[in-house]
Amino acid sequence: MVPFPQFSGFQGDSPPIANSIYHAFQVRVEKEFSNGLQFLVTYAWSKSIDSASATDDSFSFLGGGDINGNTLAVQNPYNLSAERAVSVFDIPQIFQFSYVYEFPLGRGRRYGGRMNSALNAIVGGWQTNGIVHIDNSRPIIPGLDSSLNAQSIPTFGQRPNLTGNLGRSSGSPQDFTNPGDTKNYFASPNALSQPADFAFGNASRTIGSVRQPGARDVSISLFKEFPLRFIREGMRLEFRTESFNTFNHPHFQGPNANLGASDYGKISSTLGSPRQLQFGLKLYF
Repeated sequence: MVPFPQFSGFQGDSPPIANSIYHAFQVRVEKEFSNGLQFLVTYAWSKSIDSASATDDSFSFLGGGDINGNTLAVQNPYNLSAERAVSVFDIPQIFQFSYVYEFPLGRGRRYGGRMNSALNAIVGGWQTNGIVHIDNSRPIIPGLDSSLNAQSIPTFGQRPNLTGNLGRSSGSPQDFTNPGDTKNYFASPNALSQPADFAFGNASRTIGSVRQPGARDVSISLFKEFPLRFIREGMRLEFRTESFNTFNHPHFQGPNANLGASDYGKISSTLGSPRQLQFGLKLYF
């Protein structure tokens, strides 16, 4: 028996029962291409709050999902205000910088404008592009592990109790990747506790006092042009060297926030790819 059973079998998008609010301070600085340089700098300082961050069937109105937090279920459909928390996708600060720069060396440029063709083919016509992305990542989603054998409210999900500020322990993400270590990602892991049987936990849907490891990504490319005027006016060959995650910086997944799990407070994997290189030739004619 569930309340309003005629609405429990939604097909397609989930029922539109949520609300959200977003505020941001945004800065954009752009330099148009001149003297071989173009760049764009953006910064956003924001906060997103809602009562359901899912956009499709990953959101379950009457509970559902499993007790490991694999779906963002409403804990108590009679108290939707208790679902209000920072959005799952909330990232307070994001900085991005992108640029294009032509080195001022070679024929027709500031330095070596009359350079002979043979030397220009080696040192002239170089260009570099790059993108830098830095953010402080998303909030923690607390849950209860199945090993606790928690007696949850039938049909509805159940969250742990929060009795203090989780915070984040000092150290780099690598320090929290070994399940056998006692060091925990959360500064006060005992702040999450198991609620009484058949009782709702008081932890919010997301916890913003501690966040998943942020992203630090740099991708850089290097281009070189070879004029082919001896074949046809305006014809040229472009050689590209492109690197993604240039400095091979690992991006860590968030820690396991399911209370009672053997790796509670541990990071088990990375996200994205390690450094990737690719080379290419492009002919303009």
